[in-house]
Amino acid sequence: MPELPDLTIVAEELQARATGRTVLEATAPMPILVRATPPELARLAGTAITSARRRGKFLLITFARDGVDELVLAANPMLAGRFWLLDDAKQKVRARTGLRLRFSDGGELRYVDREMLGKLYLVAPDGLEAIPGWTDMGPDADDPDLTLERFRERIRRHPGELKSLLRNSRFVAGIGNAYSDEILWQAQLAPLRRRSTLKPEEVDRLYAAMRSVLAEATSRVRTLVPPDIHLQHREFLKVHLRGGEPCPRCGRVLRQIGGDEATTFCRSCQPPF
Repeated sequence: MPELPDLTIVAEELQARATGRTVLEATAPMPILVRATPPELARLAGTAITSARRRGKFLLITFARDGVDELVLAANPMLAGRFWLLDDAKQKVRARTGLRLRFSDGGELRYVDREMLGKLYLVAPDGLEAIPGWTDMGPDADDPDLTLERFRERIRRHPGELKSLLRNSRFVAGIGNAYSDEILWQAQLAPLRRRSTLKPEEVDRLYAAMRSVLAEATSRVRTLVPPDIHLQHREFLKVHLRGGEPCPRCGRVLRQIGGDEATTFCRSCQPPF
């Protein structure tokens, strides 16, 4: 699923290449993905994109009319949602396209979701709090204001296993299945270990790993993805979905458990206690 590094780069590309473009027509070929009525969707016609940013696992695109922000498209791509930014709106429409924003310059922005699990909300700029789960989100995992001291304080309030904790948006927002594996491997902490067993120095190690893994991944994605924002690159990950391969640190075989939401770890480098 798109996580913090992926969506950060998509937002950067849309900010650079889509802002200022005017929407000629907005349609929803698969309306089940769009939490907006046809009249609400029609309000996008004549607006211009003014900004694109990420919050947690949401991509936020703001639209203005006559210089005044009027609507925000908040997209949660879930497992397989992807945005396509096309120069030619005449390109073939892919199956399971949930939204098409046709621009006056002949280009188009599309949202495609092969699993049909994503959610697109169209709200007023002050209406984000109406989105389910929005007000419960903790700080972004890369938020500069999420200092080590603040991280220590927050983690004391969130119990459970470490992998589930990292993926819990109420604790920190933006981390999913792939990067939780990478962070825990970097921190040398077992994914099924409980937060209550962590020593202070291990909490600090987890914080350092979270910040370094996400920063490095964002930098790598920035070089690999543009201009094709619909692509997702994970080939540089060290352990995620590499079960059976040697651990990059100790050489022991990586173990992988679970099905679609697989967890990969090193039993030697990430002891269970």
